Amino acid sequence: MSPSSEIHSQFMEFMLEHNRPRMDGFKGWVFHPGMRFQGLQKWWGDQGPRAVPHEGLDLYSFETDGGRVKTVDQQTQIPAAFAGQVVKIDRDFLGKSIYISHAIYTDEGRQLLSAVGHTIPRDGLQTGQQVAAGEIIAAVAGFPGKKTNLPPHVHLTFAWVPKDVRLDQLTWNNLGHDPGIRLIDPLAVISSFF
Repeated sequence: MSPSSEIHSQFMEFMLEHNRPRMDGFKGWVFHPGMRFQGLQKWWGDQGPRAVPHEGLDLYSFETDGGRVKTVDQQTQIPAAFAGQVVKIDRDFLGKSIYISHAIYTDEGRQLLSAVGHTIPRDGLQTGQQVAAGEIIAAVAGFPGKKTNLPPHVHLTFAWVPKDVRLDQLTWNNLGHDPGIRLIDPLAVISSFF
């Protein structure tokens, strides 16, 4: 598969299944400026510029068939987008991030990686563990006691990672800055649902 080849996950189907009845009637995500991949501004607080372009997609509010707008919260369960191995669980500035490598490769040998930020990993989830596609890996983290205007949300990133990158050394900083890592627009990966 070439890096430009489309990959599709059943992430949304899994998410809706695991979050019934809260997400019943889901029609689509509501995106504010700065939530999408490569967004240049914050969608929270002062809505000023981001320090770097957004390396993922933020899922926060959604519309239902009835026209209501709902938001994700700390009860929202997050599934694995693809089967894979947990390669790192790292404390981030608003919870923990979970990095998963997947046995999906480009023709050049780059490996697919997913990263979900601002989570509370499910009990017993550990580095080195295999997870199935759709298996619950975490819940959305709330931010009690943190001085932030950022509401709870799902942050989702996908990337093609070269063979020589140590997956246990990944951080949000090097995901967005390493010239060998090719970020993928997460909406394109999960949009087969829409």
